[in-house]
Amino acid sequence: MVIALGSPRVLGVVYGAMLEVEVPLVAAGVGWPDEEWLGLFRDYKEFPGDLEEPRLEHGKLRFEARDDDIARAWHAIEDRVHATNGSYGTDVEPRDRVAQRAETARRDGVDDRVRTTQRLLDALWNSAS
Repeated sequence: MVIALGSPRVLGVVYGAMLEVEVPLVAAGVGWPDEEWLGLFRDYKEFPGDLEEPRLEHGKLRFEARDDDIARAWHAIEDRVHATNGSYGTDVEPRDRVAQRAETARRDGVDDRVRTTQRLLDALWNSAS
């Protein structure tokens, strides 16, 4: 599994001086990175200590940085994803197809729950307007 960073989107300003950025994680044929990849990503020790740690949320990565640190944060995240992909390819045995299908089905179920709940909340919000 090779994970790539999708197109980043600035969500807004948080904590006064920080910008919040969301980046989808993209993997050919897979909705999200698997647990082994996520574990390797979380265990990465080379991320600059003066930058905010990126967070993984529902197949997306979010991070905050000051305007003058955005490029450095982006490159540090690219390095982290690249290193994680390398570790995954050499240190983790590929998951068997049955386990992968089960994980994909579980994640599809989560996606369905999120979409259903969003539709409900949209309907509730629209009826209150």
